[in-house]
Amino acid sequence: MKAILAIAALTATLHAADPSGALAGLQNLPAKYRDGVLKLSADNADPNPDTWYLVVQRSGDDANIRNLTVADGQITSDRRTLGFREIFSQASPISLAKVSVDSRDAFGIAQRYAEANGRKVGSVSFALQQSGGSAAPVWSIWCYGPSGSYLGLMKLLATDGTVIYNDAFARKP
Repeated sequence: MKAILAIAALTATLHAADPSGALAGLQNLPAKYRDGVLKLSADNADPNPDTWYLVVQRSGDDANIRNLTVADGQITSDRRTLGFREIFSQASPISLAKVSVDSRDAFGIAQRYAEANGRKVGSVSFALQQSGGSAAPVWSIWCYGPSGSYLGLMKLLATDGTVIYNDAFARKP
């Protein structure tokens, strides 16, 4: 119970204080993309990456699937996807209102698990997705040590930070 309360308090504190996190970037998307984010991902995050990659379903007359690249809060690339994986994916648009665990929060949870196991997370790769309209959005976090060695995968609910999968760290914090 203490761990859940600590995560909730940390989430509230960090969420409000991180203008470079995933949530701030998602909220700043143009309206034509905001309700159609299918996937948000990044590599080399410590805790926030230099670049975010998004797969979005555009709304309006030109409702095709787009790949966006965002750096420093600005869209640096916007192109129609040619990937069959994105076109035929069963992914649902992420309910942004349900996401309360930001990228920095997710990184912090992974770091606490690592510390409980005598390890350190140097960087992570993130993916935020939702597998159904009524499902909870989920962060997938691939953890790497300071030297770049792969530590394992964690998945947590983006609604409250509950760890739902963890092959990276045996002991809980």
